[in-house]
Amino acid sequence: MKMVLMVADASKLDAVRADLAALGAPGYTVVGVAEGHGRTGVHDASRVHPGALALVMAVDEDARAAALFESLAARRDARGDDLSRLFLVPVERQA
Repeated sequence: MKMVLMVADASKLDAVRADLAALGAPGYTVVGVAEGHGRTGVHDASRVHPGALALVMAVDEDARAAALFESLAARRDARGDDLSRLFLVPVERQA
């Protein structure tokens, strides 16, 4: 099992949800507000530091998760979304 983890630009969340549906993701979880600091600066969705982020997680069998990861990355790049980041991580156990 693998998890596709996306730190997504919250303004692109509707497009990400549409992508997940179109690509046949078996399900996903969205954490609507993610705050942090990284290479593009502070993100806390305030007036001082605009740019809200959301976390999107989907778990599937290895091959399907890898294909989902590649497809989401391609769609993100086609949108010109230079803020969102994708990660493919192993899931050791699920209960």
